[in-house]
Amino acid sequence: MMKRIFSTFLLCSLAAFARNAGDPTETHFSFADTAKDYQLNIRAQLVDSVAMTNLTNAPTHYDNSMSVRLFLDGQFTSALWFDARVKISTDYTNRDIAFNYYTPIEGIPFNKQSENKRTWDLFAANVNYQLKPVRLMAGFDYLEWGPARHNHVILRGERNIYRPWQDSSSRIFDPAPTPYFGYQFAIGPVTYTQYAAKLFEKKNAGKYMHAHRLDFALPKNITLGLSETSIYGTTTEPAGTNLNEDGDSTGREFEWAYVIPFIPYVFQEHLQGDQDNISLAFDVSVKTIPHWEFYGELLWDDMKSPTSMFDDSWWGNKWATSVGIARDSLRFANALWEGFVEYTRVEPWVYTHHKGGGYSYRSYAQSLGTDLGPNSQEIHAELSSTFAFVKATLWAGAIAKDTAFGGNITDMHGPEDSTGKKFLNDKTTLKYRELGGSIGISPWSWMSFRTGYTRFFGDYEGFRATATGSLQW
Repeated sequence: MMKRIFSTFLLCSLAAFARNAGDPTETHFSFADTAKDYQLNIRAQLVDSVAMTNLTNAPTHYDNSMSVRLFLDGQFTSALWFDARVKISTDYTNRDIAFNYYTPIEGIPFNKQSENKRTWDLFAANVNYQLKPVRLMAGFDYLEWGPARHNHVILRGERNIYRPWQDSSSRIFDPAPTPYFGYQFAIGPVTYTQYAAKLFEKKNAGKYMHAHRLDFALPKNITLGLSETSIYGTTTEPAGTNLNEDGDSTGREFEWAYVIPFIPYVFQEHLQGDQDNISLAFDVSVKTIPHWEFYGELLWDDMKSPTSMFDDSWWGNKWATSVGIARDSLRFANALWEGFVEYTRVEPWVYTHHKGGGYSYRSYAQSLGTDLGPNSQEIHAELSSTFAFVKATLWAGAIAKDTAFGGNITDMHGPEDSTGKKFLNDKTTLKYRELGGSIGISPWSWMSFRTGYTRFFGDYEGFRATATGSLQW
């Protein structure tokens, strides 16, 4: 197997590789009537990737992943359209693969084929029906809100960023899709969107999320967003393990009152017993200056008041933010340049809940917001240049992650725990810097390649080299 991994790595490294293998954009199989009221597009992709990771005090790891991806999209009428995709993967590694028992708290399920091989799959699908003035939506897909380009603190959708602490074969760190239904309608410059979704924390224990959002399209190319989420579910911890009086042996079912439009969740929660995990979020995107964007996201998680953001005497004053500035579409030296700088800060206990896993801001062991988790921060800068079919990207970042109590999304604050909080305690915080780059090439619509290298400095020391190639039809 090792020879196979090395040969794949060598073969892929001979060429520059595309930034993102992504979905194939060209359709070679399409069926439609003459008026194109009914249309079906079929695409397929074969992706092979290899990664070599060498971190301090750990042996060098080699990971090879091959996947077959199928895509289906189209429309049945001009008002009804759909999209579906599936990924079937086989992973090889030189490390031992842990057993997976198909429980959501272990992440995305996989089949262990041998000590060094596993198989797994993911699918996503959605359907939309435009029933003027309302758009109806349903699917098993990813939900993403906010303008951030690196770390979404509200809903991150399908976005996945490699972190050194992910260097493990015990879990698949890709985010998981979620089943949902919802609706959307626009009134002038205002758009209202609402979702009701099922999350996964424990087998046969219901966990649900409701999310609604107002988007305001303002003059000067400014967009404001205001959103709320509500998460609740059946108790997932063993009886007697949660010392909070209201956090033990509770069964929950779907709350239909949250589906009503325009009513703030914080009001509904009080009428239903003040028992759910409510968060409020704001985001803004300013594109007044051509080719420039100033953006920000702010998540308030169970805070007493806006001024309590700066009060560390109460652990429940939880908030997270991502702010950034970006420059796009800059023509220089016959190339197209773009870049951004972004800062993210997540306070202690954000995304957690004192009632445990049934109320935490996660599904399949992955945060619905930024994967940094609570009590963390990151500053990230990225610059890319595209010339013809070649794209080069450079990035640099500094990350800090506190490992103390309140720094993990599974932590539960108890009645006897300290009421204060400490952001990034020097004694328990891991800090590292990263510097990396990638080169990609997409010479034809049916082929793309990418290779990348990242160097880590600090509490995580070492490097990670990757190479990916894809064929699509």
